[in-house]
Amino acid sequence: MQKENEIQSRIQTSNNGPELTENRIIEHPDEDQLSPEYFRIDQSELDQPVAKAVFTSVGIKARPPTLTFVRVHPDEDHRSGPVPFIALKESREYYLVAPALRRDLRPREYFIGQVFLAIDRLDHPFFWIVTLQSPTGRISDWYTSQLDCAERAMHEWIQVVADQAAGVYTASVAEDDLGKPEWPKQSFDELFKIGFKRRTVTSLDHPVFKQLRGRV
Repeated sequence: MQKENEIQSRIQTSNNGPELTENRIIEHPDEDQLSPEYFRIDQSELDQPVAKAVFTSVGIKARPPTLTFVRVHPDEDHRSGPVPFIALKESREYYLVAPALRRDLRPREYFIGQVFLAIDRLDHPFFWIVTLQSPTGRISDWYTSQLDCAERAMHEWIQVVADQAAGVYTASVAEDDLGKPEWPKQSFDELFKIGFKRRTVTSLDHPVFKQLRGRV
């Protein structure tokens, strides 16, 4: 009899006011809260400036992913080079080398490149290291064609595509206007320090240098 009274009480409560579901009361809004004006946002609030994200990490890539549209910052103060760098291709990690250590590196252990600030369609900035030449001074069509792609990306949204048959990179330009890129508010120097903070080799005892020589 007691259980029947409890069930009947729950039914009445549900029909007359707050709904009890699994011992949890759900408060339904009053009728005046369902008016269109109740949910309308004051226009002055929409006119407030929107804060830009402050980046705490910046990726480093030898080239953008094939299907990703990218832009490169056109200003000369948003690039750096030529710089020596080490490419660990298996882990896809890239390290800048202190110029004083170049004489201690063997041929093919490092390359000469140009660092560009780039951005994708999701407004994610990254550093694009374009190889300019090998340590022995060798220049290939892969190097020069990728530099051409980076220069074109300063003015258009492009995808960088590898043409294996021709041995070059080609720029596939977006068919529609994708708008202007939203560059970070941080300066190039600030982003550079964030991106390469743990990606620099300044000592012969650096783990990357030891890896190149098979040392422990």
